[in-house]
Amino acid sequence: MESLKENLAQVKESLTELENMFKEGKDRNDAKVKDMEDKIRTALDIPRENWMKTGQTLKDVIERLNNFLGVVQNSEISSKMISDKEVLKNASGGLALEGVYKTQNPKDMLEKREQLIEIPDSFSLTGPRQNPRLSLGIKEPKTEKDLSFHYLYKLMTLDYTARYLFVKPEATIVDLDENGANAKEEEEDFFDYQDKTEIELSSKQIHPMDVHMAIFHCSSDFLRQYIFTKLSACQFSLPFLVPNPCTDEVEFPLWALRHIRKSWQSKILPESSSNGKYHNRQMFNTPVPIVSFIRLGVSESNSKSQILDAVISKQKHSVFFHRHCKGSTPGSLLMEGVVEIAWYCPGGKEDDIFDECLAFLNLHGDAADHPKQLEFLQAVSTVNVLLLSEHSMSETTKEVSQKLSKSPVPLICMFSGKDKIQQSKNPTKVRLAAKNRNQAEFTEELISSIKQCITENKQRATIESCCEEARKLQFIVDEDNQSCKDGCEQAQTLMCLLEKERLSTVKGKNLPLQGEMWHDWSKKQKEKFRLQIKDNESIEEQQSKITANMATIRKKQCLAASPLNDFMRSFLECLTTPTQFENTNLYMLQWLRILLDDFTSDELASLEEKYRSTWRKIKDVPKGKEKASVVHSLQNKLDMITDKMAATTVGLQHVMREVSQIYEAFQMSGKEKKQTQQYTTLPKIGATMLLSGYPLEIMDGDAAHVPLTWINAVLDELIKTLGDKKVFVLSILGLQSSGKSTMLNTMFGLQFAVSAGRCTRGAFMQLANVDPSFSKKLGYDYVLIVDTEGLRSPELSTKISLNHDNELATFIIGIGDTTVINIMGENPSEMHDILQICVQAFLRMKEVKITPSCIFVHQNVAETSAGDKNIEGRRRLLEKLDEMARMAAKEENVEGITCFSDVIHFDIETQVFYFTNLLEGDPPMAPPNPSYSQNVQKLKTKLLNIASWKEKCKISSLSEFRSRVSDLWTALLQENFVFSFKNTVEMMVYRSLENKYGEWSWNLRKYSLSLQTELENQIGSSLIHSVTLMDLEKKYSKDYDHLKTEIEKYFTEDKNKDTLIKWKTVIDKRFENLKRELTEGTWKKCNELLVSKKNKSELDKRKAEYMTELTEQSKKLASKLKEKHATDQQVEEEFDKLWVTWTGEVLKSQPTEDTLNVKAVVEGVLLKRFGNLAGIQNIIKHKRSFQFDAKQHIHKTALQKIWNWVSGKGNFAHDIEVFKNTVIHEVHEYITDKENDTKDFDENFIYEILSNIEKCIVKFEGTVDNLKFTSEFRVELSIYICLTNVPKFERMHKNFKTANHPLTYLQSQRDNYLQSFKNYCKGASSVNIFVDFLCKHITPEVLKAANEKLSQQIADEMKSNNGALNGSRSNIENKILRHLATEENFDRYEEYIDYPKTYFKQFIQEKLDEYLRDDGKLDAIHQENLKCLKNQILTASTGICTEVGEKSGGACMWLDLFCRRVGHLITIKKDELHCIENEDITDWEFFKERLTLSLEEMVKDKKLNVKALREKPTDILFQQVEGCWAQCPFCKAVCTNTIPNHDGDHSVRFHRSQALTGFHSKDTDHFVINFCTTSVNSNRSFRSHKDGKYIPYKNYKEAGEPYNQWKITGDDTSQRYWKWFICRFRSQWENKYGYRFTGLGTIPEQWEGITKQSALVELEY
Repeated sequence: MESLKENLAQVKESLTELENMFKEGKDRNDAKVKDMEDKIRTALDIPRENWMKTGQTLKDVIERLNNFLGVVQNSEISSKMISDKEVLKNASGGLALEGVYKTQNPKDMLEKREQLIEIPDSFSLTGPRQNPRLSLGIKEPKTEKDLSFHYLYKLMTLDYTARYLFVKPEATIVDLDENGANAKEEEEDFFDYQDKTEIELSSKQIHPMDVHMAIFHCSSDFLRQYIFTKLSACQFSLPFLVPNPCTDEVEFPLWALRHIRKSWQSKILPESSSNGKYHNRQMFNTPVPIVSFIRLGVSESNSKSQILDAVISKQKHSVFFHRHCKGSTPGSLLMEGVVEIAWYCPGGKEDDIFDECLAFLNLHGDAADHPKQLEFLQAVSTVNVLLLSEHSMSETTKEVSQKLSKSPVPLICMFSGKDKIQQSKNPTKVRLAAKNRNQAEFTEELISSIKQCITENKQRATIESCCEEARKLQFIVDEDNQSCKDGCEQAQTLMCLLEKERLSTVKGKNLPLQGEMWHDWSKKQKEKFRLQIKDNESIEEQQSKITANMATIRKKQCLAASPLNDFMRSFLECLTTPTQFENTNLYMLQWLRILLDDFTSDELASLEEKYRSTWRKIKDVPKGKEKASVVHSLQNKLDMITDKMAATTVGLQHVMREVSQIYEAFQMSGKEKKQTQQYTTLPKIGATMLLSGYPLEIMDGDAAHVPLTWINAVLDELIKTLGDKKVFVLSILGLQSSGKSTMLNTMFGLQFAVSAGRCTRGAFMQLANVDPSFSKKLGYDYVLIVDTEGLRSPELSTKISLNHDNELATFIIGIGDTTVINIMGENPSEMHDILQICVQAFLRMKEVKITPSCIFVHQNVAETSAGDKNIEGRRRLLEKLDEMARMAAKEENVEGITCFSDVIHFDIETQVFYFTNLLEGDPPMAPPNPSYSQNVQKLKTKLLNIASWKEKCKISSLSEFRSRVSDLWTALLQENFVFSFKNTVEMMVYRSLENKYGEWSWNLRKYSLSLQTELENQIGSSLIHSVTLMDLEKKYSKDYDHLKTEIEKYFTEDKNKDTLIKWKTVIDKRFENLKRELTEGTWKKCNELLVSKKNKSELDKRKAEYMTELTEQSKKLASKLKEKHATDQQVEEEFDKLWVTWTGEVLKSQPTEDTLNVKAVVEGVLLKRFGNLAGIQNIIKHKRSFQFDAKQHIHKTALQKIWNWVSGKGNFAHDIEVFKNTVIHEVHEYITDKENDTKDFDENFIYEILSNIEKCIVKFEGTVDNLKFTSEFRVELSIYICLTNVPKFERMHKNFKTANHPLTYLQSQRDNYLQSFKNYCKGASSVNIFVDFLCKHITPEVLKAANEKLSQQIADEMKSNNGALNGSRSNIENKILRHLATEENFDRYEEYIDYPKTYFKQFIQEKLDEYLRDDGKLDAIHQENLKCLKNQILTASTGICTEVGEKSGGACMWLDLFCRRVGHLITIKKDELHCIENEDITDWEFFKERLTLSLEEMVKDKKLNVKALREKPTDILFQQVEGCWAQCPFCKAVCTNTIPNHDGDHSVRFHRSQALTGFHSKDTDHFVINFCTTSVNSNRSFRSHKDGKYIPYKNYKEAGEPYNQWKITGDDTSQRYWKWFICRFRSQWENKYGYRFTGLGTIPEQWEGITKQSALVELEY
């Protein structure tokens, strides 16, 4: 209290000084005045932005501050012992200063003042943040601080109990004795209480209407508008005139009132058989009689508001709050002087209270205390109804009553103190006795009097005209704020541009892009995806023409929008031009919506009336012969009316639709960026409107089309603004007028249009924010609500097929995480209609691996049907769903569906809701049912907590939602949704996963290569004599486990982890298989080396003996020559003699071997295999070529069946040639592998080759039904391939024999022995002899190890950094296509198309050769490797020298240790070092020095052998991209799966023209140029190679293998590249197959215009 006094004292002192300054003639511009105002403002804690505006004079400021101080002082005087908080509360109903009322941040201000009433920051134009904890309905607030939030939340959900909120006082605790009785009670006389007790007053309870009005004062204009809309829906009165609690000013909330719309039906005329006229109007400009209720004095016996409630409503619902309402207290702080308004709306029934719409105004408080309000009411009222106190009147009251009685406005005066009264003779001056009256009788009498007075006085008034009166009285009008005025001015400017035209032409002239042009474009796009057979046009030519037509339409749209018409230009300028005030754009949009509605409402009402009238006529047409023609005529009339209504309806959604078309037209026009730059900001407008609470059209209801480019752009902008947030998408489906929009509005506090006469068309989305404190638990940040048009719309049924509903349902269910299926009541036929559509949509989702969920809602189910009856309802629903599931499965050709749960996870107990009626009573005056609101909130809780009940719940990000919309709509454009659906997000995520898998597999493969090299060296060095799989498993485990950890991390931490999880098992399996493959490959190679080493052990033993013998002979001869001091020449001559003699002896000692005739062996095997065939010897002898002959090589019976195909000019002959070359290539690879393994020729090789050829033939026969090759074909092809490879077998045998002859090895060591011999002759030390021999022995192995390491480094470098090889196989394919286009070599193209696997390897080899050309770089790496290896050997040898020296060992010990410690780096064959192991070495320091010098010399100037590097890196890299090489049977595109023999269908991102496989039209030489993806969208057929039958492309899998092993998605994603290729190599391709690009195969003009550059640019994406 003291702090308040101090502040007030300071304000008084400053105010005195301010008054003195005013007397001195100073104004508010004076610096001292400004300082003093700041001082006062600071003392009162008012934000600068909320201080009194500059337009007010200094005198006004002083007056208002004096008024404020007076109010506070009065409160202070009557509250000496009350806290600061209570003083403030009593001063202004919980609001301290006027500045608070208008603040844009009321929460901060109110918290500073420690107030009880505040506006939660979560409430805005878009409604409150979604909070599931509050969704079960807020029963009662626990503290006063809860009141505001509970009030707003209940109001949002149309729960009218919001107005009766109050905090219950805590119960008094009473002490009871053991018997449960109050101990004191026994001592007291129960009836004697007056003198013995003191009445203890409890703390004052906040009046419910104070909460209501306090929130009004704290709200922004837009929140007020929202609150008024909800109050009106709850059938509550609205604030009309609101006095400021701190000043004498009165506010007229015109902005909030401007948005109120009411519906009513005029009464049926007795002489008419038709219904009365239906009205649906905005009330701000609707003239109605105004009946004003006022009170003079205080009446304890009657409540004016209660009397008014009885007049206006027959429901048990208080439109106006009165003293007998729940929560009411004796005094309301904020309702004094408030005038409220409510409307009575008739329902067109006999029991209507009034025949027309009436407005009722209710002045709270004594009218004598509120002269301004009373003067206003006198000016606007048609009738005044006065409640006169039963107490004696004061002079002021008498004066006011006299004025009322003498006023020309009819007066009905209710006398509270009279039970009887004499009536006036004047019909406009009515007296009514109000004391002790029967309420019903009194109400009827009052109603009758009001009707009579209205008849006498014809005055009608609108809210707008009332506003003029308010301005005359200098009331504050909220619309006079500058933002609102600016917005209004902008909107009116826009409307002036529209009002120049007739309403029926407004859209055509001002919104031209969305009319016929947009509809034609939409139609063409569907045609593009649903191509039909035409005799004179190919599918591609049709598609090209349609594409050209679409481009032409877009150009027309661009022309129509260049320049923009005045309306659209002004509209976009309003939204894109910076404004002085923040909310100007929002005001403009709201104003425009109001003005557009007003502009069209009368005409639409007339058309709607005509529509209903015509519809009734159709129903009333009598049976007879002419009924069909009459009905048809009336239906045509209905269609015309519908068209007129569409043309006449102009709303904000149509303006935004035009914006979308402007954007799409210029984006898709192909114009340069400079020309379209001005339109790139348009999506930001859409995103801003979505964030501002406006629904955005996602599907155009008139064109039944999704403007995909626009929607994607808006969502991209949304992502830029918010980030890629998680969004829970909720969609709704139901029949027309089943209450879908109302339910969404009630659930989330949205503002979807709900008028029954103007139903939703298309689909709209609206964004709702989730409270951040709950978003983590829920798993998403926003809720995106999608409202849709009703299924089975009667106005659409005459023009649009049922397919529209199926498309809509599929789209809406597909984009939603959950779909609410809304059913009005339990009507069987209605249930059948909607369930049939929805179940089919769910089945389609199942087929394309989308897993939405659903909730069924039955509305308008009586509360009495709850409980047991609902169990029966659920049973019937489940039966119906099961039936629909079986029907849908039959229609979609899906097997294994017997019940609804086979289609989607569904719990009949928890996913079906029954709702009570929306209204309590009959409209239009019935309030919403609170039970309905509570039902909706239970549903909302279920929906928001989707993660707790939906299996495998995955909430998408905004970017994923964007992709899902695109994927679904693209698939829906085509007739076969399931075959056409592509999940772009999954494809993108999978491509990223493939790249990551490539990295993981490459790391494991690198380790495998390194390990193999190490093991090979150890085996060669005789360090290991066996390798087991278990040992290898352990070695691989370290790197494998590390990579597995990386994989786990990727799947659990990547932003797309929810999408990735579906491939987790597959990747784990692939990686495990790769490990097993590499492990087994390493084991196999090691064992082959061990076996080979074992097989050569005898040879190695003999070589060692020869070497020992040679060493001994060399030493003996050297000792003789040493004594003679022979020269180097003599030494060499003597060694040559020794070498010739010795090698001659070695040669003589070898057993004699017969020369193997490889050709004879091959011919022998062929003779054994095909000996039964006549003339086989002659064939073997003379067969040097192979030429296919259909008559000779195909069985006659098969040939007759497939003759039409076989006899074609190009296809079959070409296929046979490709088949032959493929078999030859496979045999060549087989032989090359054997050569690389340095194996000797074996006749078993021929048997294996013959077996592989037969397998290839059988596989090829399987591709064509009835194809059976003759034995001649098999024999001739086999003999041809085997005999042509005889030279290779001979070379293999020769090389093996040479490599494995002891003399060959000895010859390779001649130089080493010569050097040793020279050393012996010169008397060299044992150290020099040992070191020289050792270094010469290991030099080749060091070079080999360095080359091996360099090969792996080159492969790693190219895989990591080479642009052509560092990605996935698809990336390499794109690089190949670029490379081919650069060369423009037709032969290379042929090779790539026919033999992709071979060409891939060749391409890798070419890239490797390019890399190897950089000799300098490679040599530097090579030298570094040699240096590294030298240092490793030197480090090891140094340690060995130390150890041997310490142990006094010799050369033999040193060699043993050297082999063990260096044998894993290089191969050291110790057997070949026996000749030096007995050298006498004792000086190990000298040995180290000598070895160091020798090793340096060994690696010095060792040039790189580039040719030796070519094959190994190529093989390594090719293994990495090895995968599936299956080719599309239509176009030869290669499957992109990187797993050989993978599970599932083959697929490819881009298909090609079918001309690339030689497809041609029947009985013509015309190529088929269609792309597979286009063909499967058409109604064309193809002839199966298997049996010659014609199969529709749509059902291509019915053709059996290989067609049924492919997934070809129908779309228009054909690459320009192959179109360019056909145009560029047209003549060569015609010559290749013998067909022509003519007739149906004519190349479209569009193709001819494709440049190579544009084709290559497309490859980049």
